Amino acid sequence: MPPRPFFIAESGKEQLMFEIPLNDTGSAGLGVSLKGNKSRETGEDLGIFVKSIIHGGAAYKDSRLRINDQLVAVNGESLLGRSNHDAMETLRRSMSQEGNVRGTIQLVVLRLAHSSLALARLVPLRACTHKFSLLVRG
Repeated sequence: MPPRPFFIAESGKEQLMFEIPLNDTGSAGLGVSLKGNKSRETGEDLGIFVKSIIHGGAAYKDSRLRINDQLVAVNGESLLGRSNHDAMETLRRSMSQEGNVRGTIQLVVLRLAHSSLALARLVPLRACTHKFSLLVRG
């Protein structure tokens, strides 16, 4: 039985950990496109989020990662409190070194809890307008 998600009540998000196999994907690698969000008001980095999942990649085959999941750790290394650039570099490094050696990548994500999804559709994310993207492949 898989572990239950850790729920963070004040943010309405749940924390999930996935160990995603990379062996069967060839050059597609993890197969996700990521976006880094910044606050419009302060310019503060708001984190790294899954923008899309690429057909044929490891994330697609595993099927647990979802669009808009926030990446908070990769292979045990926290991405919280880092600039978006540093967080992207950490993920890139993990994919090129550790992920390829282990054959898997461990991701910890924050996801809106089911009860928060309906509310999230009603609240515009005006603070999250400046974005950049990174396509993660092997």
